[in-house]
Amino acid sequence: MADIRGKVAGRLPGTSNSPYIPIAASRNGNMFTADWLARMALEGRMYTCNAGTGTAPFTGGGAYVATAPDVDMSVPSGMLIIPVFISVTFETFGTILLHEIVAAYGKGGVIAPTSATAVTPVNHRLDLGNDSGVTVVSDGTGATYMTPAASVVEFWREGTELRVNKTVTANLQATQSGTDPNTFKWSALQTGVWPIMYATDGITRLNIFGSSQGPTMFVTITFVKPPLTTE
Repeated sequence: MADIRGKVAGRLPGTSNSPYIPIAASRNGNMFTADWLARMALEGRMYTCNAGTGTAPFTGGGAYVATAPDVDMSVPSGMLIIPVFISVTFETFGTILLHEIVAAYGKGGVIAPTSATAVTPVNHRLDLGNDSGVTVVSDGTGATYMTPAASVVEFWREGTELRVNKTVTANLQATQSGTDPNTFKWSALQTGVWPIMYATDGITRLNIFGSSQGPTMFVTITFVKPPLTTE
């Protein structure tokens, strides 16, 4: 029986004991042609974590402070992680103020303190363990963690300027229809931006800020953990 192999693309993170590896097949013998992200999920390499769950949001830190993200993900040296989807939903926020989402990744800093609130990434394959190897925390009440110290990429910025103070001008609220936007989503597939969190000389970090006046919020992160060696 023929053993069909493909050549490993150059400059990919990780190592290979051979420049050629077997082409994957599905259980029924067909060549594996699923979407790459679908394959990551099928192989147990996709995870989702939620800061704030159900109807219980967490309290954000308020105004933007570079050293105090609302959600922080730390990736150990030598591990490859690629965020593919982020959602930020405000349950409450300020009045006549800008609320702004900022997401950045980069190298350096230190793993978040144990005083922060731990968030557990869950494997999309429920028969497998939640052993992503990354550390995710949320806090927003003043705990300080360093943002990446070098090679920082701010890849997502979005928000809305709130022009009407509905508490003061309640009569406008009674006569106007519509609501202020409160949910913001980022997708690697839609934007064509792929944050490659990988370094061999220290940790990499993902920081998410939901900056506003007294916000409470939910943050969802979906990421994949591709293999770094031939399997």
